[in-house]
Amino acid sequence: MASMKVVQLSGGVGGARLARGFAALDDVDLTVVVNVGDDAENHGLAISPDIDTVVYTIAGEEGPYGWGRRGDTFRFNDEVSRFGIDNTFRIGDLDLAAKLFRTIEMRRGIPLSKVTETIVAGFGLGVTVTPVTDDRLRTMVETEIGWLTFQEYFVERRFQDEVRSLRFDGAETALPAPGVVEAIADADTVVIGPSNPPLSIWPILAVPGVREAVTGHGHVTAVSPLVQGRTVKGPAAAVMTSLGLPPGNRGVGEAYAGLIERLVVHETDQTGLGLSAVEVVSTDILLPDLDASRRLAAFLVGG
Repeated sequence: MASMKVVQLSGGVGGARLARGFAALDDVDLTVVVNVGDDAENHGLAISPDIDTVVYTIAGEEGPYGWGRRGDTFRFNDEVSRFGIDNTFRIGDLDLAAKLFRTIEMRRGIPLSKVTETIVAGFGLGVTVTPVTDDRLRTMVETEIGWLTFQEYFVERRFQDEVRSLRFDGAETALPAPGVVEAIADADTVVIGPSNPPLSIWPILAVPGVREAVTGHGHVTAVSPLVQGRTVKGPAAAVMTSLGLPPGNRGVGEAYAGLIERLVVHETDQTGLGLSAVEVVSTDILLPDLDASRRLAAFLVGG
């Protein structure tokens, strides 16, 4: 029997935790298309937080908060402060290896997608993980103090500022990474993970050709990042509200208007949202461990 081809759009910890569930299913051929709007440079290193979070999580190596490496130490990160270097952005000693490798390879002219392919192979993962684009794409966040990079907003200021608007620098000229549009077209199903819609998924959709591929697919499911109107992790609820989307799961549905045929919400939430042409179904969407991720993934491909 042929494996079911699943393409997941992923950003943040929630998306990574769903991806580990799909990766654990024997009959799924998984491609994870990852947000790169959060990418940055720190200590001269090429940082791709969402890519690393997906890789580490599928490998079972993620840190206790969902990011970084399990059991990591921060001696390097702490030591650089000796020289007056800002170490607000925490890079663990194990985590440093992938970031150093990425930096070396990209300075040699190797595209991010090929570097990521090598990192995935290094962890022995039997899935495809790819950035949405090899081109520079940066999420910019407008707040009351002006425009901030994503890392300034999220890490340095701990997402306390109200988000007034977003822009995705470089998106208008970016090209999808090799195979991204083809994987979406060839997939049996496309799943948008329980990620922050504006901050994690909209940057993916901003790359020309990607939104069109998703819109034209016809079998696209989104998993809500909310439970009873509250964010499972991160600022999704507050960001959607500040950007003018309706509260709760209706806002999630409207964030993906015209893209999805099905929205999966938590079993305690209402399904009667009045979303045009969208089926709303409920199940347990919390992903505290591998078993829960596997159950939700199985539900998504079997439902």
